[in-house]
Amino acid sequence: MSRPFDDLPSFVLALEKAGQLKRISVEVDPALEITEIVTRVVKAGGPALLFEKVKGSPYPLAINLFGSARRMEMALGRPPAEIGEELHRAAEDFFPPSLSALWRHKGLLARAAKMAPRRVSTGPVTEVTETPDLDTLPILTCWPKDGGRFFTLPLVITQNPAGKANVGMYRLHTFDKTTTGMHMQIERGGGAHYAEWESLNKPMPVAVVLGGDPITILSSILPLPENMDELAFASFLRGKRVPLVQLSNGVRAPADAEFILEGFVPPGERRMEGPFGDHFGHYSHAAPYPVFHIQKVHRRHNPDLSRHGCGYSPPRRQVHGERRERDVNSPTQSHAPRTGGFVDVSRSGVSQFGGGVG
Repeated sequence: MSRPFDDLPSFVLALEKAGQLKRISVEVDPALEITEIVTRVVKAGGPALLFEKVKGSPYPLAINLFGSARRMEMALGRPPAEIGEELHRAAEDFFPPSLSALWRHKGLLARAAKMAPRRVSTGPVTEVTETPDLDTLPILTCWPKDGGRFFTLPLVITQNPAGKANVGMYRLHTFDKTTTGMHMQIERGGGAHYAEWESLNKPMPVAVVLGGDPITILSSILPLPENMDELAFASFLRGKRVPLVQLSNGVRAPADAEFILEGFVPPGERRMEGPFGDHFGHYSHAAPYPVFHIQKVHRRHNPDLSRHGCGYSPPRRQVHGERRERDVNSPTQSHAPRTGGFVDVSRSGVSQFGGGVG
């Protein structure tokens, strides 16, 4: 297993060094043009792309970062199937437990001892705190009939009234400088947390993370058992604890991110979200969803959304992607089945999730 990447910038640089990323130096339009370019690259089995000049934004944009078997292996430090096989063997050996089994899996147990994320007071993402303005970010309009601009690879961190956290990935329809839709499914993850807050008639605190180390990003889209902490699982896969900084709204978020959007989702408020051209090859209908109000933006001094894998929705299902998710996660699913939206990280690396993954 190779050393894990501390953040997305180091992963981007490694991809470029390995010939897995190409720079685009001409100005490109985030409305439809980037999606068209990347669609062609994905179909051709091409590299990750770094758009250095995105029209209307000071920030570059990286895309298709996880879009091949090679890039997935680089992100995880080894083939996804190897991780799944290790977990599966351990699950079989530990029932019933024995000293010999513990010895055989001493490396896995050593990583398990580092599962708890560590709290830090500051980090790169807290270098600047400013008033939110989503108009400055290179958020894409992906398809001609989309309802607007969408974040498609945000790590959405919520917690229930008791303080239990969840990390999911839900598309965010940008409404204006400070608000977005929150496309959560109510029965699990962030949606279940929101139902608890709404029953108390209180706003739910939320942190939306842009960027972060690749293992943490990938952990947020795996359909883990409902009670498993995604950040703890990321720490386990990394072999070192994910550093978390506590925000003023009480949510703890990765300190090595590029941006954190801090805010809340109030009870009882809904706005029409969508339509959006999703991964099944059709447009999901516009429907009322909760609204995310952004109060603060935390970022690095010189943030670079080449460090944020904002992306697009591929035009059709990719069975290839389903297999790679299953490779990593089949052992946990076998002990605690959980349904989830299709996740296509192997082909595009930046797919949209029709109902979200929580």
